[in-house]
Amino acid sequence: MSLDYREVPEAISKVLLEPPEKALEAVHERRVVRLRCRGGGEGIELYVFHGRERDYLVFPRRFCTCKDFELNVVVRRAKGTCYHLVAYELAVARNSLRDVEVECETLLNIALEVLLTQRSPTLQRLLFEGVSASSGLTSSQP
Repeated sequence: MSLDYREVPEAISKVLLEPPEKALEAVHERRVVRLRCRGGGEGIELYVFHGRERDYLVFPRRFCTCKDFELNVVVRRAKGTCYHLVAYELAVARNSLRDVEVECETLLNIALEVLLTQRSPTLQRLLFEGVSASSGLTSSQP
């Protein structure tokens, strides 16, 4: 039985009434990242949940690349969403997305790293080593 994606937004709305502690913690730690493409790709954005051990692509109110979403939402239909999608919604509501602007090629590389290995060394470098003035990358964090 496959997931009816029309049910995911409603499931997220229900979970937001009492969000899981780990979603609140992720928002507090600003682990939901909005990557913006620049240099010819204006308007292109990608959302990544930067976990402690793995990263996941988040497609707001629709899909997450985590195993929990795949197994418990899509395959088993045991629940309606994962906490990564809930954390995304909370981060947007609280203006706590971590914004990083990168070249379009870098955005694509991050997406591929996350999809292929569930971890992006490129994103990790951008978030934790700071932004290199010579690379032309910018990050805005309050």
